[in-house]
Amino acid sequence: MGPNQYACPVAPPAFYLCSLPWTERGIQKQKQSSHKVTRMMNPKSRVQEWVADHIELIPGMPDDVAVDCLARVPHGSYRSMRRVCRGWRSAAAAPEFALARAEAGANEDLVFLMQFGNPVAGDDGAPENTPAYGVAVYNVTTGEWHRESSAPPVPMFAQCAAVGTRVAVMGGWDPKTFEPVADVNVLDAATGVWRRGAPMRSARSFFACAEAGGKIYVAGGHDKLKNALKTAEAYDAEADGWDPLPDMSEERDECDGMATVAGDRFLAVSGYRTGRQGGFERDAEWFDPATREWRRLERVRAPPSAAHVVVRGRVWCIEGTAVMEWRGERRGWLEVGPYPPGLKAGTARAVAVGGGERVVVTGAIESEGGGGGHALWVFDVKSKNWTVVRPPPQFAGFVFSLASVRV
Repeated sequence: MGPNQYACPVAPPAFYLCSLPWTERGIQKQKQSSHKVTRMMNPKSRVQEWVADHIELIPGMPDDVAVDCLARVPHGSYRSMRRVCRGWRSAAAAPEFALARAEAGANEDLVFLMQFGNPVAGDDGAPENTPAYGVAVYNVTTGEWHRESSAPPVPMFAQCAAVGTRVAVMGGWDPKTFEPVADVNVLDAATGVWRRGAPMRSARSFFACAEAGGKIYVAGGHDKLKNALKTAEAYDAEADGWDPLPDMSEERDECDGMATVAGDRFLAVSGYRTGRQGGFERDAEWFDPATREWRRLERVRAPPSAAHVVVRGRVWCIEGTAVMEWRGERRGWLEVGPYPPGLKAGTARAVAVGGGERVVVTGAIESEGGGGGHALWVFDVKSKNWTVVRPPPQFAGFVFSLASVRV
């Protein structure tokens, strides 16, 4: 084990020192308290307390200034940063590190995409060992793409949902038997570390899933006999455990999942029963965690080709010719924005990022001759403008599920 596994570097790389408010008076003031275990309630102080044995993060530099440096490291360099020394690894693992990044204005929005490989990538596309179905990441803040190469094997049609900085990859098909699985793998996007999660209580695929009230809910889908399910369960990523929920009132295969307006209740939208293959229902059910009961909502489903997403507490639907917002059973759907330009109908998946500042939509590009490929559309909620993002060839495959995390 190398010496810098324990000791922090003698001097910080110049990159980490950029954009900092350096003043001689400020540094002298910081040095007076750099070796005290402060009880201040700001994020930098809390990160300092988290570091074991109060390791000096950067020798000769006040720890709160050092935390400010580390908080500005781009997310793409996290793995390298964590390998530098024990102090940096502990600081980056502190629960308050994300708050320190926010305070420094260094947050980045990541979209995780459960994606099939692009068969037309060719020699300039993905390497030969790229899995047929895996986890790709689009950094909305920087525009960069990468593949989660350290991810465990991902079942086909596995789905993902995020709670905090954790992304859970769940269910899907075994690529050899094509039968649903109960597998769960969890990535901590803040540290880049994957772990095996407790399996779902029921193997399922094509189910509804979403985070609501700090838990990840799954409901519906189908079993290995292609029977539609009405079972549901909730995952606590912190405790790594599943809570079995009461059954929904209806079977719902290929249903959508989202949080309700308040953000604390799970909503399973549409889907179809075993005996009505492809006959999507125009209703939904939401789970009340206080009473542990499902409640039905009628007439909330736009056409089955729609993509649903919750934006700042409102249910949005991307379909047809516009972006629609649900205003309740009395007012119904109201247009709030234009349709993504060039998006092929019936292919969209959507997720809100940055606390609802933007919406990212994936889907196929409309083309007269077909084969238009896939792209991303980023909607600015304030300006109501779309930006089309053409991914590199190796990231232009079909996206089945996606989730967003702010780090």
